[in-house]
Amino acid sequence: MKDANPEEVQKILTRLKTVRGHIAGVERMIEEDKSCEEILLQLVAIRSAVHKTSVIIAQRYASSCLLEAIDSGEDRQEVLNNAIETLMKL
Repeated sequence: MKDANPEEVQKILTRLKTVRGHIAGVERMIEEDKSCEEILLQLVAIRSAVHKTSVIIAQRYASSCLLEAIDSGEDRQEVLNNAIETLMKL
């Protein structure tokens, strides 16, 4: 992420490492023949962590990246349309 402050980057990386840990946990649960309910609950936690990470990055995108694009002379409407298209995928 261009020009992100180190604290912000660390926060995102910490969340992603948490996701990685959850995924490894789900792999172990499957290998250990845990119940579907337990596995699904962990998958919900993974989805939530990924969503929270997406929100943090989307906030940065909206507050910094869009302004940088507009300030650099890019067409405002095109920048806005691209932003809406990208954010709608969340």
